[in-house]
Amino acid sequence: MVSDTVAVGVLTFVGTGLATAAGLWQWQRARVREARADFRAQRVEALREVWEALSDLEEAQRLSLTRREPPVAAEANRLTQVNLLLLRRSPFLRPDEQEWAQAFAQHLTEIDALIRAQAHDGQSGGSDAEWFVTTARQPPSSHVAAVAAHRLSELRLKLGHRYAAIVRGDSE
Repeated sequence: MVSDTVAVGVLTFVGTGLATAAGLWQWQRARVREARADFRAQRVEALREVWEALSDLEEAQRLSLTRREPPVAAEANRLTQVNLLLLRRSPFLRPDEQEWAQAFAQHLTEIDALIRAQAHDGQSGGSDAEWFVTTARQPPSSHVAAVAAHRLSELRLKLGHRYAAIVRGDSE
């Protein structure tokens, strides 16, 4: 009789322990799932902010060049803001995404500087396309700008595809 009572008590204790362990395990899984969902939402938001900041920077520089406006402090400030955004959101960006975004901003700056330098040289000694209509050598900066522009378009595609994949939920 005593052994039956002890056996029932032990089984009750073991059953309660197993039920508690299963409940704790499910609670931890739910917390991990919520943390993953929060991180994914932050990651989507970080990529959105980076994409928009880079697009705004590119748009501002293209408009400035189209209007032949001198570079203004706002453009330098916008580049600084992009760099600060990359630092602030770095926990949610993969290393390749950070590298792409930094290279994107760098290529934008290079292209802007090269085009402005060509325009400045053109004002002091002929037109921008003088090398094209004569047998003069092509300025070295035009090749550098073309390479930077090609790389910029590749980076835009990579970042765009990654951003779209993250928003769709295809990639973590």
